[in-house]
Amino acid sequence: MELRQIVAMPMIAMPIIATPSIALPLLSAALAGLLAGLPAKLVTALGLGLLIAVHEAGHMFVARWMGMRVEVFSLGFGPRLWGVMRGDTEYRISWFPLGGYCRIAGFTPDDDGKYDDSDAGSYLNKPAWRRFLVILAGPGVNWITAVLLIGGLYSTVGFLQVDPHSTRVEVVPAGPAATAGMLDGDRLLSVDGVPLSSFEDLIRELHKEGAPAERAISLERDGHSFELRVHPEAGRIQVGYARELKQLPLLAAIPRAIGVTWELTQASLGAIGMLFHRGGAASLSGPLGIIQQAAIAMKRGAAEFVALLAQISVGLAIFNLLPVPALDGGRLVFLGYEIVLRRRPNAKFEQILSLIGVLLLFGLLIGVTLFGDLQLGHKLFGK
Repeated sequence: MELRQIVAMPMIAMPIIATPSIALPLLSAALAGLLAGLPAKLVTALGLGLLIAVHEAGHMFVARWMGMRVEVFSLGFGPRLWGVMRGDTEYRISWFPLGGYCRIAGFTPDDDGKYDDSDAGSYLNKPAWRRFLVILAGPGVNWITAVLLIGGLYSTVGFLQVDPHSTRVEVVPAGPAATAGMLDGDRLLSVDGVPLSSFEDLIRELHKEGAPAERAISLERDGHSFELRVHPEAGRIQVGYARELKQLPLLAAIPRAIGVTWELTQASLGAIGMLFHRGGAASLSGPLGIIQQAAIAMKRGAAEFVALLAQISVGLAIFNLLPVPALDGGRLVFLGYEIVLRRRPNAKFEQILSLIGVLLLFGLLIGVTLFGDLQLGHKLFGK
């Protein structure tokens, strides 16, 4: 799985991915066939919509677990397009599709007058640690979902693994081995008649003192053995370990998936850091950029599409945890202040900072979409 240095902008409510209940079926062969028959952009929109739903569902389920009343669960912003009441919660679809939200009773500071101290379901009336868990749940579910997606891939499609005891090779294009006619998957048998049992044997023979410029390498391909004449460059023929797909039982795949998700987390943090360094290779992608990347991955196959969704899920979890007002990370800063000092921050001050944060995020979103996704600067100035 490639670790790409791309920082995904939130689709305003932030983030991503399929709920755990559908993550594993998403990887099944039957669904892979279904996805292959749908337009790439439609599948992409469905995938990103599921990511948004999962993030908000994380807030909603933990809020209920903490005894809070959830009033609205919306996919999209703006005017209500459709909705249905289930218990105390209205589930709705709104007109503006790039985002979503979960409205918890008493969540915003200006709800102080609306919900009194006797309202047991109000967010404001719950201990700070409970509110902290509710806010953390959205990014947390994104991260857990990435683990489930990757684990599902490993248990269905499989993952590429190197066997250090094998002499099967992947061939570097235009290298000495490729020029001689060697192909990916060939198994090396000997060099100048000396049997090979590992890559260490190959390296030792290629670097043997006094070795001729042309080496006779015997190999096996499709059950047939034959010999190629290869001219190494500085003792190298430009081959590497062949990687083979290996499936794991789900219980074994999850621990490995946790490790890969942690690597993606580190890559996302590194990419964000690179944004603040001159010459950094990372770039911001807005909604259009995310859709374009996901549509390309979808055309390459359902497995690559799911892998990219897992990557985006991790990136959005990290983005949400940045200590910026209006993001989950900004709210966690205020809650951390309250937990440590045992007093609430000024509600008006928090509200003003959150409003400023929303405006800055919308400005950043518009800027990234125009100058990043649509390359407006390049089109206008040719740079």
